[in-house]
Amino acid sequence: MAIFYVLPSRQLLGQRFSELLTSLFPGVQYSAWDWPDLAEALTGIVEAQADVHIVYREDLDDRCGVKESLLRNCGAAMEDEIVEVDFGAGLTHFLHQRWAHEPTSRAA
Repeated sequence: MAIFYVLPSRQLLGQRFSELLTSLFPGVQYSAWDWPDLAEALTGIVEAQADVHIVYREDLDDRCGVKESLLRNCGAAMEDEIVEVDFGAGLTHFLHQRWAHEPTSRAA
């Protein structure tokens, strides 16, 4: 079973990491041009773990729901776990929504 993390856009996630890094390292600045690269750097680190996939919101088909888009276009299977991540109010606050598994129906 794989885990698919659905994250905000690369731009928004990169901006959040830029803010975090700037608070950790005063004087270090990242421009809006750097933000997608910061997000992609995280993706590479996280996806190095077995059966973990990162999908950015802008990569989903907006004509269908999250789960359907992951199943159709991203290689997800019905038994895979889907975790939607959204930003909370603070720099390190995140909201997680785990999708419940739906049993697959079998032909009689």
